[in-house]
Amino acid sequence: MHETPYRREPGYAERYRDRRFHAGTGVATDRAERQALRELLALARSTTPDGCWLDAPAGAGRMTAELPGAVVQVDRDAAMLVAAGPERPRACASVHALPFADFTFAGVLCHRLLQHIPTPAERIDILRELGRVARGPIVVSFFDAHSLQHVRRTVRRWFGKKKSGRSAVPRRAFLAECAAAGLEVVAVRALRRFLAEQTLVLLRRNPS
Repeated sequence: MHETPYRREPGYAERYRDRRFHAGTGVATDRAERQALRELLALARSTTPDGCWLDAPAGAGRMTAELPGAVVQVDRDAAMLVAAGPERPRACASVHALPFADFTFAGVLCHRLLQHIPTPAERIDILRELGRVARGPIVVSFFDAHSLQHVRRTVRRWFGKKKSGRSAVPRRAFLAECAAAGLEVVAVRALRRFLAEQTLVLLRRNPS
């Protein structure tokens, strides 16, 4: 798949790191997302193999510290990786084609990406690629269309608000995409079911 490079204004990555989840509603969102991720990681702890995790896309590294042990950070935006700091191994690459061998990582986190992917086929390709490099749990997030937040976003577009570029899908449809990618759903954690769009899903490779 051909991907165009990011074209962001200078300083975007640093502003995202320092402001996006440190003011306004971002503070509560950050707290809720971390709690949901911690709950899913706790569920997976007994079946998680030893080894390094992958955070892809890592962005500015907000969720990296929540992962157990060593972590490799991947993002398409080199400026985001710089903003994340030099503490961890990192690679500038696309989640559509990860530069790692099969089963490289003990676990994989893919947070705040799939709501930007507009088609089921693309999402399934990404999910399949995440499963390819994982030996253990895979945690992903998506936007649930069956939520008040999504309804509000849709209504605002009717009244002329610019489209956000984010895609929400019903929970059942997204879980079907996970199955199509060869992944089995272990648990689902919505930040606020039927209110907020953001939902995290714990997956594992389908043993069959």
